[in-house]
Amino acid sequence: MSSEAVGYVSMTAVHRVDVPLDQLASRILGLCGKDPARVATIFRRGTLVTEDTRYRWLPLEASEEEIAELLGRFPDHDPDRGFDRENCIRMEFQGFRGAFEITRDAGRERRLFRRKVFWDDALELIENLDPQCQRHSYSDGADIFVVDLTPDACARLRQLGRRLRYTSLETQLRSLPAGQVSLSVPRPSRSMD
Repeated sequence: MSSEAVGYVSMTAVHRVDVPLDQLASRILGLCGKDPARVATIFRRGTLVTEDTRYRWLPLEASEEEIAELLGRFPDHDPDRGFDRENCIRMEFQGFRGAFEITRDAGRERRLFRRKVFWDDALELIENLDPQCQRHSYSDGADIFVVDLTPDACARLRQLGRRLRYTSLETQLRSLPAGQVSLSVPRPSRSMD
């Protein structure tokens, strides 16, 4: 059955790429967390769809011990983990038009005729609000810290937004309501041999 209301059809090229087991496992964990039964089911099924990517492989039968060993390679959520400002790579704000993010690279770019950048002062302001580790994102390989923004902090972030090189980010920050900001902090990489 097809709809006559369809205005267009989008075609996307299919690319075959070999993905290492640990990378595939991180995608699976991003969907279901460290649930051994669900991870084993997905490996047996041989397919996974995340966002606009479909992963397919020959179905894998893995024992409970093999699944436990694989899951042991990935970090657990640590609610007592302290915020590490130096390794923060992304801020995500909830604005009136939905969520928007400012990456470290974008936040450190200078606006023309501006001497200071947004990123460092914004992180210092947010760090003083005591961000708490809420979860670990296996897809991103990062701990997600969350902090409630006070009205004063929002006002200061709006001022700091004038330093952003990209006016679209400044505009979104300018209409930032009091709410929360999420901060992505990758853990130092360790070998997953």
